[in-house]
Amino acid sequence: MKVGKIPLSRVIEVLKDAGVAPGLDANPVEGDLVASTNPAVGVPSESLGFFAFHYSAANVAVAHAQPLYATLTVTMPPGASDEEVEAVVRVFAEECGRYGVRLAGGHTARYEGIEYPLAVSTVIGRKVRDRAAPSAGDTVYAVGLVGAEAAWLLGGSVPLREMTPLDYALQLQEAPEVKFMHDVSEGGVLGALVEVSLYYSLEIELQPEGVKLHPGLPEWVDPFTAPSYGVLLAFTDSPRELEALCGEKSLPCSKIGSVKGPGVGVLYKSTRYLEPPVSPLVELYNPYTPGSFELAQLELAARSLMALPGFEQLIPEVGANIAFAKPRPEKPEDVAAIDGRLIKTRRGVRVCGKPTFGASRHLARVLIEASRINPNMRAAINVKPDPAFLEALQGIGINPVDVSSFASECPVSKAIESGTWGSAFYYHDIPNLEPSLVILAESPLILVDIVRRALERRRFYQAPHGP
Repeated sequence: MKVGKIPLSRVIEVLKDAGVAPGLDANPVEGDLVASTNPAVGVPSESLGFFAFHYSAANVAVAHAQPLYATLTVTMPPGASDEEVEAVVRVFAEECGRYGVRLAGGHTARYEGIEYPLAVSTVIGRKVRDRAAPSAGDTVYAVGLVGAEAAWLLGGSVPLREMTPLDYALQLQEAPEVKFMHDVSEGGVLGALVEVSLYYSLEIELQPEGVKLHPGLPEWVDPFTAPSYGVLLAFTDSPRELEALCGEKSLPCSKIGSVKGPGVGVLYKSTRYLEPPVSPLVELYNPYTPGSFELAQLELAARSLMALPGFEQLIPEVGANIAFAKPRPEKPEDVAAIDGRLIKTRRGVRVCGKPTFGASRHLARVLIEASRINPNMRAAINVKPDPAFLEALQGIGINPVDVSSFASECPVSKAIESGTWGSAFYYHDIPNLEPSLVILAESPLILVDIVRRALERRRFYQAPHGP
């Protein structure tokens, strides 16, 4: 089943029968009160309380309401310490105090079946003005830098307060220049625009030229499908006035699109989207990789390998692994790898374990030796030395070096130490060692691309060709 938000259409009839009026961001309670409930999961425990507060408080604020009351439920895996639980609650309470929100109650527990720490919050607020619906002719602005959350997930150092739209919403919620606001969550900017389009039956055009991007966002990432929590979408029929207001308040603001008229879908790069494409970066939502460049790159690469057709045929009996070293590694603890392995199952390739520094002494020894010759070679993967795959590597310009004569516990590192060099090494017929192929590259994602291209070349070689 698809992971993420379940479409409202799946539960809309049940909600109507229960008397719930579906709303975008926040729901009416009674009078001028609105409420929002959200889970925070897949982030490090030290930031869980922060996001648990801001996910719900920001939803209330973009509905032009002042957050007033909050509740918090924290459920942790059985192995979580009291200190971890306390830290989540403490940070949440500190954020409540910072914004003048009363923490009214909650629940904390450890339960079997909980894999990741989970914090669910509810925030209730009072409207400061009515929310106007977007309409044809409106200009859409992105307030904030697009892609900050993606940069953080990929290991960049991004302050948490750059990944919340709450302050933007509170500063703009009473401004007459702003008709409508919506925060960016799952699906990125494109996904947020799709939500508005479907809710109000409006056709919206996404215009990417000139949008302000976070400097830590890599060029290969599509900024408009990438995670971008912290960005606020503001709809206005007074674009010059809104730009001037954002300038006065020193808010980063850039035009991102326009409302074309009645219809459904978001137009982006000549395609109409009724749901956003899934960014590969969603694989990085977990408690252990955000904020660590090496761990995040490994997680993304491992998940990408799982999806490669034919990769299961390259997995050795002991499993495959992939590693990424800090610059100029000196000890195994400077090299991260999967603390289990990539294994082959009846359901396909599975990643057993998580990226951890010091997890593979074998690949660590290889990368430590390799860095002494070429410091740029920081990533390594070990797979089965399938003859057809070795030939395919040659076909894409990589010539594997046979190091079977360097019989030792780690033939590849011994060969490199002895002066043998290349970007791929393999060995076979060494007692007590399963045959193995080790490929080196500058990064884990480059390794994934090498494996992908070689697998495609192998399929070409093996396919029947006419006379």
